[in-house]
Amino acid sequence: MPVVIDTIRQAAESLLKQGALHIIIPGILPSGCVPIRLTIYASKNKSDYDSLGCLKEYNTLGFHHNMMLKETVAQLQSTYPLAKFIYADYYEPVIQFLQNPNKFGFTVKEPLRICCGGGGPYNYNSSATCGQPGVSACSNPSTYINWDGIHLTEAAYKIIATGWLNGPYAHPPISFSVQEILNYSENIVTHW
Repeated sequence: MPVVIDTIRQAAESLLKQGALHIIIPGILPSGCVPIRLTIYASKNKSDYDSLGCLKEYNTLGFHHNMMLKETVAQLQSTYPLAKFIYADYYEPVIQFLQNPNKFGFTVKEPLRICCGGGGPYNYNSSATCGQPGVSACSNPSTYINWDGIHLTEAAYKIIATGWLNGPYAHPPISFSVQEILNYSENIVTHW
């Protein structure tokens, strides 16, 4: 995992060298809750799953990756104080969706079930994926968290994007950073 985090840090520094001043660094999803992974790595051992029905091992890995990434974003911010680094969280919103799906408008009875798939416990079947003949989508995708076993639905992405723009899923929120840019630009213009 440190190699991945260091690669992300190097990429951010490379962008700085090319003139970027505002960099958004996204974390990763709780991959133990992704239907493709739940299907491929299904376990008969109930202790492998958490209370949400997600594979604990993969979520633990994702959680630690994101914690290391947050630390790296803080280090980058400290090292380059004239730049703005924003950590964009995928992990926490998806966990919140699964913990309380109705609060977010996801009314499907089984929150880990996908909208567009070809059967199986999560409606994900690697032999019958979304877009293939005979595979159909649900009638109301906005009530689902996951679209096809890999990607979230537009409704889920919209909530995450709004949380990145205004909080609480980005640190600091992107809209706050945009306002800083606008204020900075206005100051430059008024001082010319």
